[in-house]
Amino acid sequence: MYLFFKEDLGFLRNLTAEVFSFSMSLLGVTNSVNENVLHFTNGITAMKVVDECTGIYEVLVYSGCVLAYSTTYQKKLMGIAFGVPAILGINMVRLVCLGFVGLWFPEIFDYVHYYFWQVTLIIIIVLVVLIWIEKIVKR
Repeated sequence: MYLFFKEDLGFLRNLTAEVFSFSMSLLGVTNSVNENVLHFTNGITAMKVVDECTGIYEVLVYSGCVLAYSTTYQKKLMGIAFGVPAILGINMVRLVCLGFVGLWFPEIFDYVHYYFWQVTLIIIIVLVVLIWIEKIVKR
């Protein structure tokens, strides 16, 4: 099913880039965005938002965990209603952190991007699932 919709995710890449640009602007970083590419005004750094940057995969993994868990539909709906925005918010924090790493420490950008944040997102998804189980399912 994903392969059917993959090409239609351009709006999500562009939306993520716009929110990323706005977030960086709030933190005092001047930038411009063109579709899914964020350009920093230092003229050196640009970041392209691809499907993996949108948080869609993290949301799919989290939602799969919630939907597969044995509980009521109401509790599953609550898990998705609270967990999905949390994961998308954390993903935006990830992008902002990567933006600053790209600006200030470009030599470690790949390490932070490919290793630190990949592992961190997996841990965060597991934690959000466990919080949902403890706070919603077990009550």
